[in-house]
Amino acid sequence: MADYGMPVTYSYITKRLFSLIFVVFGVLIITFILTRVIPARPEVLWAGPHAPLEAIERARRELHLDEPIHVQLMYYLENFFKGNWGVSWRTRQQVLQDILSALPATLELVIVGFTIAIVLGIPLGFYSALRTGSVKDDIIRTVAIVGASMPVFWTALILQLIFGIWLKILPAGKRIDTALALATGFRPITGFYLLDSLLQGNMIVFVDVLKRITLPAITVSLYPLSLTIRMVRSIAIEVLNENFVRFLEANGISKSKLIYKHVLKNVISPVIASLGLSFGYTIIGAFMVELVFVWPGIGYYAGMALLSYDYPAVLGSIVFIALFYSVINLVVDVVHAWIDPRVKL
Repeated sequence: MADYGMPVTYSYITKRLFSLIFVVFGVLIITFILTRVIPARPEVLWAGPHAPLEAIERARRELHLDEPIHVQLMYYLENFFKGNWGVSWRTRQQVLQDILSALPATLELVIVGFTIAIVLGIPLGFYSALRTGSVKDDIIRTVAIVGASMPVFWTALILQLIFGIWLKILPAGKRIDTALALATGFRPITGFYLLDSLLQGNMIVFVDVLKRITLPAITVSLYPLSLTIRMVRSIAIEVLNENFVRFLEANGISKSKLIYKHVLKNVISPVIASLGLSFGYTIIGAFMVELVFVWPGIGYYAGMALLSYDYPAVLGSIVFIALFYSVINLVVDVVHAWIDPRVKL
């Protein structure tokens, strides 16, 4: 990625990396201060609810809670840069280990949701663009607007209530049936249960995991699906009205051929860029979905940590999310520049 006519320069990457570090460091400091301002007694959580006073005082010293806040921050930063993000006061495990263990569940949920959004969004967007002004176009646009406007936690609750509790078509929560996994000998390999069950040839667990991921994945997919439909429709209409497209159409080129050979390549690049940027936003939305469906991802982990005043887990989760989101944005910008030669970074 040198400067010799390449779409992405070293200077741009360097600037973005410095910006990434600045953002993550700022999030870390602000979150650290906020967790210390919240009125709570974390030393009691660490020592145990029935611990004697001596044990609680010892816990305060071990956690450096008897030190000024800036001294506590220095202790945390020293350990943070060594890869030690602290120990969760709730699980008694290393925070970074807990986060990395929960990450595959979140990524699997978001990837399945994005797959649904792309598989349905691109065809629906083109279909709507080719029938501009029709009733079908109005229906698709209305669905897209409503899908983007509904809060994910409300949608998750409605889907859970209808399909999980009333109709009992799909499981209302949890990632896997633990008893079924034990009975069939299923064991996680990559942490992505759909992939792991296929690798082990365990179709019973695969079907169970697929059923359980359906409702939360549909909920997660609504925002990127709505975004994809609206973007594909808008750009496709614009390209279809270009002079070269009209010329080709006047020369007898069919609509389907125009779409696949000329319109599609002009639509894909900006759609990929927008979907990439929305990936981080979708992960944030997935956190609320995880809480509703008891999905053991980072969102559920952070939610439980927040409810129990587990400062190291809350802080580690937020910093990891900020780092992950910043990296995703950088990768998307670079990929967009490589795909679209008009973009120079």
